[in-house]
Amino acid sequence: MGCAEDLAARLGVKGGPVNHYDWAAVESSIGLTLPNDYKALVEIFPEGTFQGFVELIRPGAVNSPPTEYLGYYEYRLEDMRAWRQDEPGRFPYPIFPEPGGLLPWGVSHRDGLLFWLTEGDDPDKWPIVVAHPEFEHWANHEGPVCGFLDDVVSGRFDGAPYDIDLGGEPNFAPTPQAEPAAAPSTPVWVPAGFVDEQPYDASAALAELVPPTAPRRSIDWVTLQQQLGGELPADYRAFMEIYGRGTFCDITVVSPEEIPALIERTYRKAVANPVRPPQLCVPVIPEPDGMIPWGWTADGWTCGWVPLQPDNPDSWGTVLADPDVLGYQLHAGLSFSSLLLKYATAEGAGFALGRTTPWRGAPTFTPLT
Repeated sequence: MGCAEDLAARLGVKGGPVNHYDWAAVESSIGLTLPNDYKALVEIFPEGTFQGFVELIRPGAVNSPPTEYLGYYEYRLEDMRAWRQDEPGRFPYPIFPEPGGLLPWGVSHRDGLLFWLTEGDDPDKWPIVVAHPEFEHWANHEGPVCGFLDDVVSGRFDGAPYDIDLGGEPNFAPTPQAEPAAAPSTPVWVPAGFVDEQPYDASAALAELVPPTAPRRSIDWVTLQQQLGGELPADYRAFMEIYGRGTFCDITVVSPEEIPALIERTYRKAVANPVRPPQLCVPVIPEPDGMIPWGWTADGWTCGWVPLQPDNPDSWGTVLADPDVLGYQLHAGLSFSSLLLKYATAEGAGFALGRTTPWRGAPTFTPLT
């Protein structure tokens, strides 16, 4: 019996492979052969969490094609490389696709990443590196993934670089199958009478404040919105045509193609937090009346829309959830563009979006390719 089969038996996961992948195509998508134990694990185990700590990254995750390994996680690697340009000391290893670079295989309970260090010609001997979510600390572990997971569920993993106690009986918790999302209603978590102004389109004022440096883009919104399953606010569509994906002041605005992955990432972080009191926290789609994320701040707050009138996206206000998706700052009367405009012209005082480190200085836009 192989390591993956033995681990499944210990954790009460019975039967043979339940998932099937075209491994030749998956491995072709990254130009690397993946470790055999990892392939056995994702075929045998359903989606779920080991010891409440780590989930496996799977081909086709977060709405990617089933033959694509990285998908959404390519954006995470891009973010790491961009961060490294400003703080090279934060990243002590090369990052895939650099030779021997970090390649993610797992996600922690706090949305941190677990990597292979893809050095050497034998993937079954790749060592494992665990990163703190903000890449402040790193820890090395011997591979393979299956052995690491066995250490996690057996209490031999010390939690580094996390401050976490993974004690208790060995546990694997399958991810509950999501119920079809009910038609959203006006959010009940927006206090009655809270909206003292109406969201409006401030995209023209933004373009005057920060003139774009490239010609206006042409985007097939009909096709994109069909793929996303709903219409997006007109001022966000204008922003994408005028500026594109990038950072306005210190708020990163994602492209429409990235919105599903950001929703998944925010939702996973929210529901995985064991101290989250639902009645006091902002819900995240697909939760009823949930916020719809569209970006994040430099200090880790998630920016999103409040679906005030689900069928009228131009009426949507905005909300910012703190890095743990516990507390939030509601701006139900400000649209996407009017929030950016007010923030950019506040001169660092009086409109901090609920944060302790607001933008200071002249407003800027930095494209992200």
